[in-house]
Amino acid sequence: MLFRNLEDVMADNYIRITNQDFDEKVLKASQMVVVAFLASWSDTCQILVPEFDAVGKEYQGRVTFATVDVDEDKAWTKEWNVEGVPTMIFFNQGKEIHRISGIMMRDKLRRQVEGVLTAL
Repeated sequence: MLFRNLEDVMADNYIRITNQDFDEKVLKASQMVVVAFLASWSDTCQILVPEFDAVGKEYQGRVTFATVDVDEDKAWTKEWNVEGVPTMIFFNQGKEIHRISGIMMRDKLRRQVEGVLTAL
């Protein structure tokens, strides 16, 4: 498990991605997907989780929010050049369209999501 009680906190607002289903759930998705590359040992990731969850809840049905554990899924971390955590990558139609590295609080994350959606 990536974070303590993560399923209780975010169960309805995100999907967990593994290297087995990344293509299906992210690259072939019918709507924009925001993938947070996280690590359980990172304090900044622990801070980001409730922010990511809250914004995911607001955009439910319009944007899919997903997480990747960088320690469990090193192949995708390397494939997408994730050099630090947290890193959020926005995907649409199988392509990376935006990237955020580092911590981002709810209001700023919401503005980023809205800006990317508007540009699509």
